Amino acid sequence: MALHNTPCAGSCPIGRARFLRSTALTALAGIAGTGLLADPAFAQSVGSIAPTQSRGKVLTYSLPAKEGAQIDAGNGVIVARVKSTVYALSITCPHRAVTTLEWIPETKEFHCPKHDAHFQSDGELIDGRPDRAMDRYAVRRAGQSIMVDTAAVLQQDTAHDAWSRAVVTVG
Repeated sequence: MALHNTPCAGSCPIGRARFLRSTALTALAGIAGTGLLADPAFAQSVGSIAPTQSRGKVLTYSLPAKEGAQIDAGNGVIVARVKSTVYALSITCPHRAVTTLEWIPETKEFHCPKHDAHFQSDGELIDGRPDRAMDRYAVRRAGQSIMVDTAAVLQQDTAHDAWSRAVVTVG
């Protein structure tokens, strides 16, 4: 059997060893994922949220009490707290805004399964196919809440200063 190091056009046949390895890893991930969902530490680091108030494209969320990521899948918003800083991030990969990012609590980073990209919890690119960080939304504090303007999508490469300022400091 010849090994090829060039990408296939269209689809590639998969070898038996690679298929078995992928299947085994998928099964282990499923088993581990089931165990993680029952782990209280995992439940505290990622969760689903919904806005407490919605006025057009401006969504209001409770200020996160602890570090981690909270995901509003319905509106495509991630609210992430890193130490004393809160960010409102887009849930889609910046390479192509069709892939939903995943939160990995063990490493406190986001992952794009399609582009094998990794992002820090503040949205900064670590590695992978995208050439920029995750998109942030304009955000401001209102008492014990944050207001996220989903109409103001900020890209690191085109609006770097605004992207850098799109944070809320707590405590």
